[in-house]
Amino acid sequence: MDSILALFDRMDDWRHFPNYQLERRADILFSLYIPEALEAKLGFPVLPTLAPEFPVRIGTIYPDIPTDKSYKIDYLAMSASGDKSILVELKTEGLSRRVSQDKYLVASQNAGLPLLLEGLLDIFRATEAKRKYFAFLLHLERMGLLGIPDELKAIMAGDNLQGASAASHGVQVLAECTERPLVIYIQPSGDGPYVLSFHEFARTVQKHGDAVSKRFARSLREWADVQAGDWSSNKRFDLTRLGPAS
Repeated sequence: MDSILALFDRMDDWRHFPNYQLERRADILFSLYIPEALEAKLGFPVLPTLAPEFPVRIGTIYPDIPTDKSYKIDYLAMSASGDKSILVELKTEGLSRRVSQDKYLVASQNAGLPLLLEGLLDIFRATEAKRKYFAFLLHLERMGLLGIPDELKAIMAGDNLQGASAASHGVQVLAECTERPLVIYIQPSGDGPYVLSFHEFARTVQKHGDAVSKRFARSLREWADVQAGDWSSNKRFDLTRLGPAS
């Protein structure tokens, strides 16, 4: 447990360093509580399973750009009833939101989840990383969003992937979302119906009685109140930990 607690101390300190990307280190921790935090924010049950780094095909949301390259949305979440989808973006610094990112999130909303899933299948057909993308498709099938035919599963289980692209045309998009996806930003501060501040998120985390959750909640509040780089305003920041070893 001491090592776990020291891990949070290290993230608290290292986030003030140039080029240290807290988001990449902390995202797995956030993922443990995101469904519950979304439920508290949105007022409806959320499926406990998330789809991380959800690929959005650029050519799908911008038809005038015919490419199979993709943007990545941090998490796709689903309502427990399956009729609502939620695109979640995690920002661990208050200044890290970008206009270009907001633009493609709106374009993804306008496309709708069923079309985004069709675009993902286009990426699968075009990519050389078929095994990784197929693992993601299987994950989406477990979430109830796709139906994958046995023919494709048999091909992907073998050594030769010939015929996989053709067989993927048999994949069914089962998502029943008729509404546009919601977009939720998890970020240090802010308010409104589509912003989940770290203080709000910490209240969800704090409900768990284990030591890790309590320590994570403490870091969340610090990350909310002290901007990265402004370590001099943080009374807990310990310069002696960064000095030469004794």
